[in-house]
Amino acid sequence: MRLHRAGLFLVLASAAFAAQGANLDFNLASNAAAVDFSTNLTDSGLEAGLGYLHHTDRVDVIDASLDLTGNASPVGSPLIFGVGGKFFFISPKQAGLDNGEALGVGAHFRYTWPTFNRFALGGELYFAPSIVSFQSVDRYWQARLTANYQVLRTADVYVGYRYVSAAFNGSSNITLDSSIIVGMSLTF
Repeated sequence: MRLHRAGLFLVLASAAFAAQGANLDFNLASNAAAVDFSTNLTDSGLEAGLGYLHHTDRVDVIDASLDLTGNASPVGSPLIFGVGGKFFFISPKQAGLDNGEALGVGAHFRYTWPTFNRFALGGELYFAPSIVSFQSVDRYWQARLTANYQVLRTADVYVGYRYVSAAFNGSSNITLDSSIIVGMSLTF
């Protein structure tokens, strides 16, 4: 219950940054739901974000991110790319597994088809090896791939796949989420 309140607080508190340009993304799966909020901190592409993933049977994850995002090639490119890091607080629900943290490095992208500019592909990958994983977490993976359709200039709907896994206390990787997701992304 404490994590549910913390996740809700993070999302609501981050709304204060909305005046600078922000994105609210939420998605659902059969046993999981996630919400992510990101906002521009500078005109040069520095972004901060907060997120919360809840899986009914396996895990709750809260994350905070800092990324540098921009066009991957000359201005007007259909490819937007970002690199940075995320700090994850991982609370597994399986008996015998304790909470832990991980500092992941990774990237995200969005490619919009130039001739069909309502369609886009997006994705992200973050990895935290054992050197930057703490308490009971030994390593952490988070990946997502989406196919987006722009219904408004400031709203996308999408379908995709999310994969989250971690290793705890010297064990092999445990899949924490492997879901087909349906979601919406709002920019304001």
